[in-house]
Amino acid sequence: MNKNQIPNFLKHELDFFVDQCNFTDKEKEFLYLSNKEETLESIAEKLNYSVSTVNRISKRVKNKIMKVL
Repeated sequence: MNKNQIPNFLKHELDFFVDQCNFTDKEKEFLYLSNKEETLESIAEKLNYSVSTVNRISKRVKNKIMKVL
């Protein structure tokens, strides 16, 4: 896993983070796609975003996760 990837979580862990982290809809969608081991490039393509936008979303998601841990 590189530094831009979010680790794979179990379903109950994902549910916990979604419940506790106040993710936006974009962030939730990113989280579920990244948990399926999608690359940032493929996530960007599926969400119709640029890779830099997906990178920013990834950083926000990681920061929110770290705050609840």
